[in-house]
Amino acid sequence: MRRVVSRVFLASAVCLAPAASLAQTPAAQGSATPHRPPATPPADDTAGPLLRVVIPGELQLRYTALTTLPLETTPGRTDQAANLGQNQFVEHWTRLRPELSLGEHFRVVAAFDLARAVVPDAPAQSVELAREPRTSLLPYGLFDLRQLFVEWRSPIGLLRVGQQAYHLGLGILANDGDQTPLFNDYRQGDLVERVALATRPGGANSDWVVAVAGDLVYRDRLVKLTDGDIALQGVASVFYQPHGCAAQCDRRRVGVTATYRDVSFANGTSLTAFVADLHARWHWPAPDHEGTVFAGFEAAMVLGSTDAARSLTAATQRIVQFGGAAEFGIERDGRYRLAIEAGWASGDRNPLDDVQRQFVFNPSHRVGLLMFPEVLAWQSARSASIASDPSLAARAANGAALLPTQGGVAGAAYVNPTARVNLGRDVDLRAGAVIGVATTDVVDPVAVQLQGAARNYRGGDPSRRDLGVEFDLGVNARFPLPGNVALTGGVQGAVMLPGHAFDDAAGRAMPTQALATARLGLTF
Repeated sequence: MRRVVSRVFLASAVCLAPAASLAQTPAAQGSATPHRPPATPPADDTAGPLLRVVIPGELQLRYTALTTLPLETTPGRTDQAANLGQNQFVEHWTRLRPELSLGEHFRVVAAFDLARAVVPDAPAQSVELAREPRTSLLPYGLFDLRQLFVEWRSPIGLLRVGQQAYHLGLGILANDGDQTPLFNDYRQGDLVERVALATRPGGANSDWVVAVAGDLVYRDRLVKLTDGDIALQGVASVFYQPHGCAAQCDRRRVGVTATYRDVSFANGTSLTAFVADLHARWHWPAPDHEGTVFAGFEAAMVLGSTDAARSLTAATQRIVQFGGAAEFGIERDGRYRLAIEAGWASGDRNPLDDVQRQFVFNPSHRVGLLMFPEVLAWQSARSASIASDPSLAARAANGAALLPTQGGVAGAAYVNPTARVNLGRDVDLRAGAVIGVATTDVVDPVAVQLQGAARNYRGGDPSRRDLGVEFDLGVNARFPLPGNVALTGGVQGAVMLPGHAFDDAAGRAMPTQALATARLGLTF
């Protein structure tokens, strides 16, 4: 069993935490756009109050019901549930984003969650290695600090020091976990202890920005400083961003980011990786000048090595991974938004060789409601649980904790068309679909060792790559209240018709999966 997860696709998540710049990302798609600090410094300062304090935030409540999700069990165990064992849960969080500005050049920015709680009808079964297994009432405790940094607009550029959430491009690689998607909610996010400087080397009127940063990773999909993992990284970015764009800088940007990462995990294993990321986003006036046409893309490459998934046949593995996404759409203020996103992540059909090829998108880059955030996420988490089952071995297999995708797109390609149509000033209708296919054979690395042959996560034929199709639908509302407060709410749901990539050992298809969420919140 020691070799079972020796090819755990550890490096697939190396791509999750590397790279970022001081620049923030585009406005959210949802009805309530989160507050964020401004992007890189504008060319001109404007007069304002000497001291300014704001405390924006939100309170959110969700009720979700989902169909029974079948999952594999540990061979020989009859007491283990052959499904997720969970059909309902309630989720709550309060997120505050206080900010203090002193003059035009100094800010203190914070963000934290209070009592982010999950109350299920029953704990999810045998998925304890997932980052958010929906088994704990308070997965992040009563108080979870996300950001606390100081910012100085110095004569040479923008300097930030402290704990920061960070985001890059479309968010498939580094994601701050504070972007409101059209469907679903933001999750997790990458947090670092960072010293960073962004400057326009050609002068205040230059359109080119250079940013450098040194990080100690606090938390991401793989690393958790409080658990003893030490991840250091150096980041350098160069991007084109018109100097006069002010608050709309995120709509006009083209850049490249390079990151070198060195990780020492708490269990004594290590990882080093070089990550290159090319990203762009641009908005243009629509031909009739009554809306906006937008496009964006992000492409990433991860190269490196690790011994975190060492085996008897390979003491170290090389990391060679690629991923990318692109979007295109049109938006008319007060009327509609039509968009299509497509993405591709390299897969790994041979979990026993010495090369890790599977790329995993950042879990905070939400694609739909079911296929990636639920079905594939829980299948990979159950696989990790089987690899760690004491009935098979006294010690968990190397790298077992790194198997779960946590809801990110992994080893797959997808097309995700979406539409938002305003039914009135305060209510909108949302629709979307996710069509997915694996980019290689769908191989569960644990099943390869246990069964002596390649199998998918349900013991079926791994050469069947059709992930299926998902249909999403929702109604969201936002009603302004006195005092700059808004009441938000609505319902969202999804139905997934699983493809043959989810067939079991007997060739039986996975039952149709469905999910529905009722949403209620306050923003202020």
